Amino acid sequence: MNGDASKAAGLVANVQKAVEARKDKGLKTFVVFMGGPELKEPIEKIAQEKSITIPMTFLPQGVSARDIGAYKISSTAKNTVLIWKGQNVRKNFVDVDDASFPEVEKALDELLQ
Repeated sequence: MNGDASKAAGLVANVQKAVEARKDKGLKTFVVFMGGPELKEPIEKIAQEKSITIPMTFLPQGVSARDIGAYKISSTAKNTVLIWKGQNVRKNFVDVDDASFPEVEKALDELLQ
């Protein structure tokens, strides 16, 4: 998640619902906000307001962390959703919103078959 953490609350809630609906298949998730320690309080606020229980964190070194480049995440994207299986990214989605979230869910279902 990039930018204002509060704008990500809806997407984080959708991610949590998707995982809860598929937990019997072993689906797990976490959310990383593309920012540093300044996001700690906004993340905690999202968790409280939206009753989020999935792990959420920030980058301790902020977006300057060198290992971020390995994931090829655009610094201008509002958000990036990566779907992993094992050690490999199988699908990625950029700038996901309520209208495009069903595509993420479809990819999850295909991966879990």
